[in-house]
Amino acid sequence: MHAALTIDYWDIVLRSQRVVFKHKFLWFFGFFLGSGGGGGGNWGNEIGPEVRHWMITHVELLTVLIVCAVVLWLALVVMSLISKGALISGVSESDQGRQIAFGGQWNIGVRNALKILGLVMLSFAAVLVVMIALAIPILLPLAAGKVGIVIAIVIGAVLFFPFIAFLFALSFTITYAEREVVLRGVDVFSGISAGWEMTKQYAGKSLMMWLVSLASGIVFAMGLVLVLLILAIPFVLIGMANLVLGLVLGIPLGIAVIFVLSGAFTTYTYSLWTLLYNALRADLDAWHEEPGVIA
Repeated sequence: MHAALTIDYWDIVLRSQRVVFKHKFLWFFGFFLGSGGGGGGNWGNEIGPEVRHWMITHVELLTVLIVCAVVLWLALVVMSLISKGALISGVSESDQGRQIAFGGQWNIGVRNALKILGLVMLSFAAVLVVMIALAIPILLPLAAGKVGIVIAIVIGAVLFFPFIAFLFALSFTITYAEREVVLRGVDVFSGISAGWEMTKQYAGKSLMMWLVSLASGIVFAMGLVLVLLILAIPFVLIGMANLVLGLVLGIPLGIAVIFVLSGAFTTYTYSLWTLLYNALRADLDAWHEEPGVIA
């Protein structure tokens, strides 16, 4: 009978902190993993006639800016894919007492970038398919008028919690799959299969680590605000005498601090999940090796 695995989450937190402070070059990769994202808004209708005129008369400049923005976004995407493999490998190697260097981790990140991209694309496709499947029973009743709206709301409320459960399961599966392809060298689909097995076997432990990560994020956010407030004091005093000078000196420093600390925190969160993965993988391997167990 396979003994139940016990996870010391506080020990993982402490070991993750040691990795973060021992190898600060990993923050570089953490920065690119924490810098992704995007957004938008319905600002088109708010553009005034003067702005529209400026845009029409500066088409070439706008084209150059758009191209630069796209190139920058693609560069960030590529760096994010490389950084993920580099950070996962670096954390795992460091925790095992092995020497790591920037160049070595960079090469590992480059070698695994396409696999990481495959996992990203498959997870996006899975979310898209599920969202479309759930949207159909919600949208169909709308044709029935007011009663249909009520029915659609009820169906949406019923489907909300299964959808959230799906997102958690997918997130855990991809998290473990990323570490499978980087640390064990398997292909994308084998990584997803192994990640799903770990998610099923250790759902409770995965949820517990998510809570640890969430609590860490709250503490980090509070600490970041405190640090920025303390750093802002001298620049506020400068601004009382010269507002422009205070802003010119203070804003770049604030942005730099946010970037550096965000890179460190992302390194820490990746350490949490990588160290948990190593513990779960070792337990799963031991379970598969027991007599009578078919892997």
